[in-house]
Amino acid sequence: MDSTNSNLRAGLAAGLLANGIWGLFPLYWHLLGGAASTEILAHRIVWCLVSLAAALALTGRLGACARAVRALASDRRLALTLFAATVFASANWLINIVGANTDRVVELGIGMFITPLATVGLGMAFFHEQLSRTRVAAVALAAAGVLIMIFELGRFPWIAIGVSASWAVYGALKKTVRMDPWYSITVEHAMMAPFALAWLAWLAASGEGVFLAPGRAALSLELMGTGLLTLIPMVSFSIAAQKLPLILLGIIQYLNPVMTLLLGLFWFGEPISRGEVIPLLFIWSGIALYLVPSAVAALREKAREAL
Repeated sequence: MDSTNSNLRAGLAAGLLANGIWGLFPLYWHLLGGAASTEILAHRIVWCLVSLAAALALTGRLGACARAVRALASDRRLALTLFAATVFASANWLINIVGANTDRVVELGIGMFITPLATVGLGMAFFHEQLSRTRVAAVALAAAGVLIMIFELGRFPWIAIGVSASWAVYGALKKTVRMDPWYSITVEHAMMAPFALAWLAWLAASGEGVFLAPGRAALSLELMGTGLLTLIPMVSFSIAAQKLPLILLGIIQYLNPVMTLLLGLFWFGEPISRGEVIPLLFIWSGIALYLVPSAVAALREKAREAL
């Protein structure tokens, strides 16, 4: 019992840490506002790869990761899947950065609320996953919220749709990958690193980059910090996924969009319009409809175990 409680506490702390950091990311991207969004993305890719390599070396797994990478040469389908996943993950990161640096943090938060249900929708469409009528209705409510948002705003809310769709597709692609998660994440960053380094080299040669530019020492260190800031929640989330029941893990993940939305409203002072409030009500209703039955079932199972 003590071991179970210890695992639960460790998993809960790790889950809160991961999603808390993700929820505060807009503050860091805003701090890097002196750099172009594409330069921030390039640095995040490069320094995250450096951090991953260091973590694998410290845990004695760097050699095994190198062997897994070499094995990709004989598995073209896996290599292409990982490359596609990398493209969608990079797009998601870029949208997050652009959203934070163009005063669209509220819309970014709305998109994050949609993400889990968008993932469920892809599971239904492409993996033939079976859902109860209640959960189908939950996905339908979220979809209705998106359509209302498009109609009310009078424009395509590409930040909200882009951040949710890119991460949902990334998750769907990773579902088909049979590789150690740490190795696959390292491969993804290694695939994009040449493009990121080429872009950074061009920025440096043209004088448009801010990294190591005169008077930009603090900003340069902050750009380097994107790697560690990316790695810490990734590790924490992996720990939480191992130690927590899925229903609790799912609920904790909503801390991220809640914090992002609140940051947009109260820290960055962004207004929220009717075109965003009404869709949010539909999306939140869908989330509640999706989560509540699972939570009730989990509580009933715990009660039966206690008897």
